[in-house]
Parts: sequence; structure tokens; C-alpha cells
Amino acid sequence: MIRLTAKMQAKTGKEQKLETVLRELVKATATEEGSLEYRLHRIVDAPGTFRFIEKFKDQAAFDFHSTSAHFKTAIAQIGELTEGDGEFEMLELVDSIPE
Repeated sequence: MIRLTAKMQAKTGKEQKLETVLRELVKATATEEGSLEYRLHRIVDAPGTFRFIEKFKDQAAFDFHSTSAHFKTAIAQIGELTEGDGEFEMLELVDSIPE
């Protein structure tokens, strides 16, 4: 299983446009086989900052997502709407409780 987070900060005045692009990415990713979780969050105490929590069945599913046309289109738009490079972290689950 592949788990990761991605965090990005919108440029001033681009917050709504970035959110729209990210919501479209969620919709498109929902159709991918092997995409198990793709949750977009707004960080409450950091205006204009968004974080994805992502989970994919395996490396193949993650690779498919990363090379999909909708992901490449979104990344191009995201690059114009965000400050800096963003933050990405691969995660290894240690323990959890069910939702």
C-alpha cells in the first residue's frame, strides 16, 4: 500500500482557483482503479493552504495516477497557482483505528 501527503500554499488571490483545480483532481482520481483514498483538506490555521491525504493499492496504482492525463494537467495548473514547490511525504502506517 502506498500512502502519502501533499501540501501546497496558494498564491495570494489564487485560493479559490486552486481549490477548484484540486476538487477537479479529486473527482478524476476517484475513477482510477487502485485509488483507495484521496482526501483534500483546507488547513484551518493557514489560509490558502491545502493538504491531500492519499492512499493507493500499490505502486502500480500510484504510478498510474502520477502519469495520468488529468494529473499532469492539474500539476501544470497547480504550478501557476501555488507558492514554492509544495511538500510531499511518503508514509508508512504503524498503527490505526478504523473510521
